[in-house]
Amino acid sequence: MDYPFSHPLFERRLHVNDNFRGHLEECLKHLTVRLLESFPKGSKSATKARQPMAEFCGVQVHTVTGWLYRSNHLPRGEKYIKLLCFLELNSYKVIEFERLSQRCRNFARLIGFGLITSQQAAEMLGYYGVSPTSTLFEMLRGNEGASSKVEEKLWDMWKVRKDKLDETIEKAAKQYRLNFSKVSNQSSMPMRENLAVTNNNGCPRDGVVDIMQGLLCLLDSGVLQGLSDTDWTALRGSSSMILRLSSHLSTLSARLVRPG
Repeated sequence: MDYPFSHPLFERRLHVNDNFRGHLEECLKHLTVRLLESFPKGSKSATKARQPMAEFCGVQVHTVTGWLYRSNHLPRGEKYIKLLCFLELNSYKVIEFERLSQRCRNFARLIGFGLITSQQAAEMLGYYGVSPTSTLFEMLRGNEGASSKVEEKLWDMWKVRKDKLDETIEKAAKQYRLNFSKVSNQSSMPMRENLAVTNNNGCPRDGVVDIMQGLLCLLDSGVLQGLSDTDWTALRGSSSMILRLSSHLSTLSARLVRPG
């Protein structure tokens, strides 16, 4: 069975420095789980944990919260490029970013790490008109191809700034790389102890119990609290699956409380 994102209760492990590859929404879901494990939603530490992402992308923490918990609130334009670079900085391989040509990716990093603005980039590439940056971002999202002349300009602009970009990335890695190692080891201990107790009962369906434990952890953290009307509409698309799951759990609960 495939899961949309990794979780230590599904895989039994989650190495902080592993490269996770997926589409942008999948990478954000994976990051959300890692944050929830170490910093429960609603706590002061949760807000602090999202601060590096907010600072790097130049937004408020509540905006980052929207990106993590509501996929329909994803950024556009320059913030989109910064988000891709932040995820890459934290060992995520975003498919939308990887699909771009190497020259486009290198050029996008110049914007993402603040060496040039999107307006400056558009002017350097010779994009003019009512909205020159729109043409730029269509190219950097892979929706519009770059001519050979533009590709050459991308290369030249990156080559001139390559050393400065490398230096900036190195500094950003020290400042903005997320570190879950110490907190994760401590916060995950109760879960591991619970799983150890579960697995010692010899039940041949331990994997199912582990998954239910993981789901309970996520629900207890409040991941589904404060949903918007749009979120509820999207959730109703899974109503059949949710009702079937509820039925199975009800049957299991009745069997557990049945005398004898």
